[in-house]
Amino acid sequence: MQVFDAFVRHLSVTPTAEELGISQSAVSHQLRRLQDHLGEKLVERHGRDFGLTVAGERLAASLGSAFDMLEHSTALVSGANRPMLRVGVYSSFAIGWLIPLMPSFHEKHPEVDLRLTMLYDPHEISGRIADIFVTSEPIERGYRAIRLFPEKLVPVIRATTDAGEVVPSTLITSEVEASLAGRDWEAFCVLNETPLPAVPLLCCSHYIFSLEMVLAGMGASLIPDFLADPYIRCGKLRRLLGKPLPTGQIYQIQFKYERRKEPDINSFVAWLQGALASRSNEV
Repeated sequence: MQVFDAFVRHLSVTPTAEELGISQSAVSHQLRRLQDHLGEKLVERHGRDFGLTVAGERLAASLGSAFDMLEHSTALVSGANRPMLRVGVYSSFAIGWLIPLMPSFHEKHPEVDLRLTMLYDPHEISGRIADIFVTSEPIERGYRAIRLFPEKLVPVIRATTDAGEVVPSTLITSEVEASLAGRDWEAFCVLNETPLPAVPLLCCSHYIFSLEMVLAGMGASLIPDFLADPYIRCGKLRRLLGKPLPTGQIYQIQFKYERRKEPDINSFVAWLQGALASRSNEV
């Protein structure tokens, strides 16, 4: 099973053997033994490349979860005094929302070793990546999801920009694909019944890049309200006119259903919900 799990990551015998410190023939032998034992073909060739059969894909999906649980159970049995909790989160959510409030979590729960992992979009929901996800990805089978809030984009520009400037000289969009570039501004203008300005467009791949480009005075951008609010309050950004643009994405907490009663997970979930409620009341 361990050999197959490693093989799934590489889909090649040589790097699998190197990872496990065994010979290539040993890898091939173990894969044949596993297939004989299960009575199912797990691996198939496509020319020079390897691929997984349907049975192989099912086994690979379940093995990841099984090994995660074994590792977690071993840590519990070993008597570790400080549980480790890995939180997968988008960079924009981490910087605009989570990290500024993390001191209060450490103050309430000093026993939990909280570790942040940056997520990309789209990303895999897997115990190999994190124990808890703050994500807008669809709910995975076997996971529990707790809704936080919908994503809304607001138009912002650097505060030192001429206040009399009605139309920004440049628009920044968080899309790099040619077919999608500027779609956010198009949707914003439709929502607010205003024409799309005929100005240059700058593209980037993440909201956090858009924020930095706005702060550098490169133009106006649409970024999540929670990311913009602190900079608006401190006077670094200026909010432009227009209704916020809903993206259709919902931020939610996801974690494995079978881990729903674990104290460290419950502590983080309760803290996050409470912190969100407090911040919403302040705003």
